[in-house]
Amino acid sequence: MCIPHGASGSRSNGFVKDDKPKKHIQRVSQDIFERGDPDFVDERTTPYIPKPKKKSFFEALFGE
Repeated sequence: MCIPHGASGSRSNGFVKDDKPKKHIQRVSQDIFERGDPDFVDERTTPYIPKPKKKSFFEALFGE
């Protein structure tokens, strides 16, 4: 006769998982969301230049 895998029950090994505090991000006001943060400081050192799109194999082969 077959015995199901969970029929014997589980043995406790004494491990207790600690509850972590929930991560919460404070919601910004609608005004700041629409107009932007007036205290924002742009810390980028170089301007953003998008990378050129890499051609696929068939575009390179057929010259699209």
